Amino acid sequence: MPAEIFTAEWATLWSDAINGNAEYKKAAAKWEGAIGMIMTADGDMGIPAERIVIADLWHGDCRKAWSATAAELEEAPYHIKANPSTWKSVLAGKTDPIVGLMGGKLKLAKGSLFALLPYAKAAKELVSSAIAVDTSYPDGW
Repeated sequence: MPAEIFTAEWATLWSDAINGNAEYKKAAAKWEGAIGMIMTADGDMGIPAERIVIADLWHGDCRKAWSATAAELEEAPYHIKANPSTWKSVLAGKTDPIVGLMGGKLKLAKGSLFALLPYAKAAKELVSSAIAVDTSYPDGW
């Protein structure tokens, strides 16, 4: 059964997909720290308030992913923010995360792009893991 995008259920399924992704494990062997993904509010698309998901990443494993509050987000060293349409494009495999960041479709709201670049393959595998989650979208998408 599909989980609605960027909800607690979706985050748990994403964590499971990350941990089952052997390519991610190899690419992220030296990655430490959490990444927060933020979906901006868009009432017309059924997202009345910002949605935040954090993945606690540690040397190729996802220790936990959850639907988070703004206060919890402040602890994450990296924040990637986009509107619902952009996230849907990313999760459909139409927008590469690194190209999206460099082109401004995805905004690195906290953290250094240069610090993330060595982990470009890991970032792509995080997205591949997210694509593997059976995702549903609110009415209006």
